[in-house]
Amino acid sequence: MKRPILMLWLLPIMIMSYPGTTYAQDTGVYTVVDEQPEPVGGLKAFYDYIEKNLRYPEEAKQKNISGRVVVKFIVDENGKLINPQIVRGLCEPCDAEALRLIKEAPPWKPGKKDGKVVKVEVTRPINFSPN
Repeated sequence: MKRPILMLWLLPIMIMSYPGTTYAQDTGVYTVVDEQPEPVGGLKAFYDYIEKNLRYPEEAKQKNISGRVVVKFIVDENGKLINPQIVRGLCEPCDAEALRLIKEAPPWKPGKKDGKVVKVEVTRPINFSPN
């Protein structure tokens, strides 16, 4: 009888520590929400911004490096993109350029959870091609 009681007591702890949890208590950042944050004008507008403002690094051009940098960032309650981090890099100059683009990106429409505006973690790819 002790084992089922112990399991019931541990269940909330196990759920909160599960890696798929949608909320990080220490940071207040969600990964799953009712309304995902989105760029003003939609994803097309975001990638138009990326295309228009991307400065292909000279070092990457010389070495003919192409590929994708995956960046994660937080869309805060005001729609500002904060704390960008490289999830999958390509090369140091391209990674730095991807971070610059995210830091300078226009604000997004923030995400919502239970009708409240919240911080949400987002991951997006940025493609680099020398042409």
